[in-house]
Amino acid sequence: MASSGGGGIPNERHAGQRVKPGQKYQNREGFKAHRNMKRAVRDVDAENDLRHRACQGVCRRCAQKVQWRFQYQKYRALRPGKHGKCHACERAVHFSYRNLCQTCATTKKLCPGCSKPPAESQLARPDELSDGGDDGKDESTDDDEYEGVIITRH
Repeated sequence: MASSGGGGIPNERHAGQRVKPGQKYQNREGFKAHRNMKRAVRDVDAENDLRHRACQGVCRRCAQKVQWRFQYQKYRALRPGKHGKCHACERAVHFSYRNLCQTCATTKKLCPGCSKPPAESQLARPDELSDGGDDGKDESTDDDEYEGVIITRH
């Protein structure tokens, strides 16, 4: 029984390589945290303060992970009175998603999130960290960009 060259399993490119089908149900709108909630100013400020403190002193990759968790409401803070333990010295760790206390991390020059030695350029600086609301787009406009362009409205 001879098979033709075009037959076979659907979604097959070459032998052993399958193409995954696309998403079954496409979302019409992206996820937006607190979409239909009116929040008090103190709650927003408290969340922004926690977001800022949770991303300090960790490598860029760990900071991005924590920011993703805040953006999609997956971040779970440690409950009051509860804390984790440092993997090096058994002291208290007061932030979620951290393995080392701050003193061990600074003395051993390791990231407290992933316990790996980051290069100095890989440490996340507070001025780099965004609130998650913008997508890296700068809303400021320069007049130099529109030099020679005349905008008229009718």
